[in-house]
Amino acid sequence: RTSMPPEIQAFISVGVLGGFTTFSAFSLDVMTLYERGQWALALGYGVVSFALSVGALLIGLTFMRRLLA
Repeated sequence: RTSMPPEIQAFISVGVLGGFTTFSAFSLDVMTLYERGQWALALGYGVVSFALSVGALLIGLTFMRRLLA
């Protein structure tokens, strides 16, 4: 039991810990490809995943800023 508010518990368990597991799975995928000798695919996967995530963040921020303006 904890005296933490449920919102903080959800943030920590889903937000923070979920982010670590997602990043760990991504890192494992890249390293697995690299270790199999598919270094070009590993590099491409890493670059495209990063670009798509930053692009999605940019779209989300732009949408929300226009919605709230």
